[in-house]
Amino acid sequence: MQEEVENRAVNLAISTVKLTARSLARGMRWYVVHRGQKKAREKMQHPYEEGKQTVAELLKAGVSTDKIELPDGSARDFCRLARKMGVDYAIRKDKSQEPPRYVVFFKAKDTEVLDQVVKEYAARANAKNEKKSLREELKKEKELAKTQTEKKEKHKRKRRKERTEGR
Repeated sequence: MQEEVENRAVNLAISTVKLTARSLARGMRWYVVHRGQKKAREKMQHPYEEGKQTVAELLKAGVSTDKIELPDGSARDFCRLARKMGVDYAIRKDKSQEPPRYVVFFKAKDTEVLDQVVKEYAARANAKNEKKSLREELKKEKELAKTQTEKKEKHKRKRRKERTEGR
């Protein structure tokens, strides 16, 4: 009797493991199919890339492209503005020159928007160049504070001298 109960318990454990393994395999298959369907739906909604791309992806879209050179070396600010304006673009770094220059390729239909992006980019770059450094401002403030304390010391000495002479 005891042996029969043990056999039934072992059989139950084995069948439970088989059941969970099948369920796990079925769940994994369902997940893979679901992810594939989700990617297909997303691709149908957005048939082409937007924003920053490679030059090959830009050319693959079948639209004529233009290019411009960025005036100075910082491409990060330009990318931020271009994404904000919704321009499709690709950036290439020309390492043959020193310092390296950045060339921006974009779809010809985005020309007006890109002109606006470049103007705003140039304005921000000029504002950065005109901005004084924080260290220079701190240095001026230190000198100003120093001269003010010297004036206070002189005034303090004068008052003491007057008090002592008055007695």
